[in-house]
Amino acid sequence: MITSTRNERVRLMRRLHRARHRREAGLTLVEGPEPVAAAIAASADIRWICVSVEDEGSEQIARESGLEYIVVSPAVLEAAAPTRAPRGPIAVVGIPPPGALRRHDTLVLWALTDPGNVGTLIRSAAAFGFDVATIDGSADPWGPRVLRAAAGAHFAVGTIAWLGANPLAELRGAGVTPVAAVPAGGSGPTGLPTSPIGLLVGNEARGLPVEIAESAEHRLTLAMPGGAESLNAAIAGSIAMYLLAYRAPDSATAGAEEHRR
Repeated sequence: MITSTRNERVRLMRRLHRARHRREAGLTLVEGPEPVAAAIAASADIRWICVSVEDEGSEQIARESGLEYIVVSPAVLEAAAPTRAPRGPIAVVGIPPPGALRRHDTLVLWALTDPGNVGTLIRSAAAFGFDVATIDGSADPWGPRVLRAAAGAHFAVGTIAWLGANPLAELRGAGVTPVAAVPAGGSGPTGLPTSPIGLLVGNEARGLPVEIAESAEHRLTLAMPGGAESLNAAIAGSIAMYLLAYRAPDSATAGAEEHRR
C-alpha cells in the first residue's frame, strides 16, 4: 500500500490536476465508479487505476478489469484526486487524439468555461446522438472535473473534435449547417433542416458573439411560457438537443442508432 504523496505515480497524478501538465503528458484522470467502468468498457487507454485501501468496491472494479492498479491510503487518494471528497477509483487515462468532424448532428461548445456545464452537455450529447466539437476558450473537455460531470459519456460520444480559427467554415465543409442557440429572436426546432446541424451553445454569461449568431444559417430559441429570461447553458443545450433529436427520423435519431452500432 502506498502511504506517501511523494510516490512517483501519485506525484504524476497530482500534476495532472493542471491543464498544462495534462497536455504535456497526454494523460488525464477519470474519477468515480461509473466513469471508470465506462472507460474500461470502451477499452480506453488506461495506464493504471488507483484505489483506496478502505474502498472494497473500487478495488473490485480494478481487479475485475484485469488492469494494473495501485492501492493507496485514504489520505493519498484524496491528494491524488482532482476533486474534493473524491469517489474512487481513479484511473490515469491517455487522452485520445481529437476526432474528425463528421456529417452528423454536432454540439459545438463555444467558449463555455464551467467544467460542470461542459460535462453535462457532453453527457446530453451522448444521450441524444450528437457528436461534440469545441473551440479554444472552452473548458478542457478532457479535464477531470468535466469527465466527472459527464459520468462516463465521453466514451459513448461518436467523436470529440477541436475547431480551428474559422469554426463555421469547418462545420460547413463537413456538411454540417451551423445553428446558433440564442435566448430570443430565433425560431423553434420545427423550422430547422433535417440534414446534420451544428448546434452552437455559447458562453454562460455572454452567450454567442453577435457576429457568430448572425453568421449562422439558423437561430434557435426555446419557447419559455413560464416567463424566465434565460436558462442555464447546460440545460438549454440539453433541451435543444432533445428536441432536435426527434425533428426527423433520418437525422439525429438515425445518428443515435449509428452510435449504438
